[in-house]
Amino acid sequence: MTSILNRAINVYSLPSVLLDNLQVRSIQAEPPSSATAGPSTAVIPTGKPTENGLIKSQVGSGLFSCQTCPQATFETVQSQREHFQSDWHRYNMKIKQNGVVTAEQFDQMVENLSSISGSESGSSSSSSNSSDQDKVSKLLRRQRLQPINEDEEALELADRQRRAHLRTAIIWFAPNSPIEQLGIPKDTQFGIHRALFPPFERATEYLDELKKMQLSNQNQMKNGEEEEEEERRMTLLMVAGGHFAGMVVGIRPKGKGEKQDVKGAGEVRVLQHKTFHRYTTRKKQGGSQSINDNAKSKAISAGAMLRRYGEQALQEEIRALMVEWKEDIDLSERIFIRASTHGRKSFWGYEGAVLDKGDPRIRVFPFPTRRPTQSELLRCWHELIRVRISHLTEEALRQQDEEYITSLQPRKPTIKPSPLPSPITQPVQKKDPEEIAREDRHRRLEEMIIKGRLESLRPFWEKYKSGFSSDVLSIASQAGQEEIVKFLLEEKVDPTLPLDDGARRSYDVASTKGVRNVFRRMAYDHPDWWDWKAAHVPSGLSEEQEVAQEQKKMERKRGLREKMKEREKSKAVEVVEPIQQVKQETSSVIGPTQKLGGKSGEGGLEGLSNEMRLKIEREKRARAAEARFK
Repeated sequence: MTSILNRAINVYSLPSVLLDNLQVRSIQAEPPSSATAGPSTAVIPTGKPTENGLIKSQVGSGLFSCQTCPQATFETVQSQREHFQSDWHRYNMKIKQNGVVTAEQFDQMVENLSSISGSESGSSSSSSNSSDQDKVSKLLRRQRLQPINEDEEALELADRQRRAHLRTAIIWFAPNSPIEQLGIPKDTQFGIHRALFPPFERATEYLDELKKMQLSNQNQMKNGEEEEEEERRMTLLMVAGGHFAGMVVGIRPKGKGEKQDVKGAGEVRVLQHKTFHRYTTRKKQGGSQSINDNAKSKAISAGAMLRRYGEQALQEEIRALMVEWKEDIDLSERIFIRASTHGRKSFWGYEGAVLDKGDPRIRVFPFPTRRPTQSELLRCWHELIRVRISHLTEEALRQQDEEYITSLQPRKPTIKPSPLPSPITQPVQKKDPEEIAREDRHRRLEEMIIKGRLESLRPFWEKYKSGFSSDVLSIASQAGQEEIVKFLLEEKVDPTLPLDDGARRSYDVASTKGVRNVFRRMAYDHPDWWDWKAAHVPSGLSEEQEVAQEQKKMERKRGLREKMKEREKSKAVEVVEPIQQVKQETSSVIGPTQKLGGKSGEGGLEGLSNEMRLKIEREKRARAAEARFK
């Protein structure tokens, strides 16, 4: 049977068989168990932890009570005011971040403190009022030096677990056992974004809510008539860099014959969508114009005025759109917003705002988003409703939980932490002076080779040649330094050694033909020095062969020059022939005794037609061209 894990799973359409076998796998959000106070206990939290991590006091049924001190009830306002001035209340106010104590526990702690301080104080007769006022500070100082007992460690661990659960962005569910009919093996986990759930305190509530989120495939029947299930709506809003994109999505079972707007879910309809853009961001500098104005003085340029106008127009357009979408927004169960602190002023904080800052439906996108566009909203929607799947063993999951809980720091340590020992730094391995000198010599040698300083290279090479590697030959070959390549080959630098890639040799990286000829001449003159075929040198080159190559090259150049001359002559003939024709035509008009271009009488060319004048001018230019060819 095909497993459902091979396709994308929608959080709103999970199989009922899977839901019946699911359990919450995330770190539990159960409240820490209360512990009884002992004589040596410094702080004993009582009551139930709230969402912000504080401990609520257990308030009795009296007319007046204290919300900080547990089981503190009063008959009159005067007695309540006296309690607010007592050491018990002052002490609980100081430590309420970590927990509160009862009146009996506080008396026991004061009695223990008095017995210890009395044995240490001797016969000092200070005022009792001053000692009473100092009880709270003495208790607090003593608790900083007193180690945490086992009960406090357990409560601190429970508080870390609760905070770890509240911080996780994804709620993980796991089946109780493998589900063969759906192809779900053991050690499979399903993750759903916490942002889709209300802020629950207990882990089991997430599973109940997940079951309520499911959309039935068939419409419900009520009083014998078919009733359409209520549509669930979600609003997604983004604004950044002058770009705005908004969308309202409706989720309900797909009826017969209905068109599917969004691929994947089968019951999703885009009810509203809108995108627009205004010029608000400074080019290549980032940030809106208002942020720049607040950080510096108000700019007065034309671009700054346009950006301010764009910001105001963008804000007004968003607010008008919120009013237009008010009905859909009010029916939305979740509102996801991506906006900066300044951009959120377009959604709330003004008169007539559709949204309120404290609306419990508002969420931020629990993953990175791109530029606000319609396609980005659709991508974020699919990312939100997609169920994540992982396959981890129970040991791996337990280890992850322990590491994450350990990474959380306690809210307020009851022991003054001792200074951590300075980390032992590994001594920096200093280079050997000889190695440093060797690297410097190699750098200087490489510089001489690249710049072609053969006269400086000779004595330097004679002095330090034993410490250089064979890559100097490839450096000279690649730099095109023929004289240095010849010098290195005469100094018996091995040309057969491979380069870094293992395939090429120094001959292969030669940048000019002259360098390659140096290798070939050395191969001809000294064939027994190296295996020149292993050095990739094709063949030796003698002086006769090189002279023959030069002669062939000169002949080839001479032939090219002759061809160019013949081509120029043929062009000259093509120009001279029309010149001769013009001469013959004009001679019959001008006469045998009158020179071309000379004046005849007063007018010279007077009496000639325009066509003949143009022919005479062309003949003049043709004669000048013929003279230049000669």
